[in-house]
Amino acid sequence: MVITGASRGIGAGLAADFHARGIRLGVCARGPCPLAGAPRVLARSVDVADPAAVEQFAAEVAVEFGAIDLWINNAGVLAPVGPLREIDPAAFHAHVAVNLHGVFHGSRTFARHRRLQGGGGVLINVSSGAAWHGYSGWSPYCASKAGVDRLSECLALEEAAVGLRVHAVAPGVIDTAMQELIRASNPADFPDVGKFLEMKALGSFNSIPFVAQKFLEIAFDGDQRPAEVVLRLPMESEAMS
Repeated sequence: MVITGASRGIGAGLAADFHARGIRLGVCARGPCPLAGAPRVLARSVDVADPAAVEQFAAEVAVEFGAIDLWINNAGVLAPVGPLREIDPAAFHAHVAVNLHGVFHGSRTFARHRRLQGGGGVLINVSSGAAWHGYSGWSPYCASKAGVDRLSECLALEEAAVGLRVHAVAPGVIDTAMQELIRASNPADFPDVGKFLEMKALGSFNSIPFVAQKFLEIAFDGDQRPAEVVLRLPMESEAMS
């Protein structure tokens, strides 16, 4: 299994959960991954905006562990936040390079890898509820995540004949460092900040173990396999009630 963006947040949490289950992992991020040096883990510093680096990482994982059965494109950023008219073009391009180009590079690499294996495999691209509608101040994030959804739908159609399943999954709101950044937003830049402050007060988050279990069900449980390419995980509190 491969997880990108595994140095913190959802990626680091998923990696820790899957590692505890005994799963062999290839993990990467621009910064150091907490599981680096752990048994059954190959960790590398990779900028997902660099296609050659992503391909080299995948090749190393395949040499170390064999065929990759599940690839999770999780690496993502939130900034820049603010009115589109004030966003620096270079900051927008840097955002898209990670959130959309990075998913393209990982998806392309994995699709090619699975064809070399004769097909099959599961690709999960981590999306967001922000892909489903706009938020004032989040034009780069909403646009990039909507792009992830459409890219996933196209790839699912292209690779269906060889058995590669592709899903763009919005995991719900998880209380990570990114959420701390959101809650610290200036309302002038992000008018909906109050919604996220209320979530924190109520504790209405999905947990990493819940998301990890759902991802494994999507990938490996035939009874839980979704028909949709683009989907949103339910709220954990409702799913467990």
